[in-house]
Amino acid sequence: MPDSPPDTGPMADRGSPPGVPRWVKAAAIVVGILILAFAVMRLTGLGGEHGPGRHMPTGSGVTGQPVPQGGGAG
Repeated sequence: MPDSPPDTGPMADRGSPPGVPRWVKAAAIVVGILILAFAVMRLTGLGGEHGPGRHMPTGSGVTGQPVPQGGGAG
């Protein structure tokens, strides 16, 4: 009985599939760190208040209401 030839078909390579590329791992780590930092800032209040009022001095008389443009009774 002769030796059978080695299997060279599509199922011949039964090793593990290729691993995750290094750049994917690095990107996942960076995104995870950013999400964690955002969560810490939100929970601790280190980011401060956000919104249009943050950039206006207090007591300036600015209410954020639109200014009426011209015209009245005519």
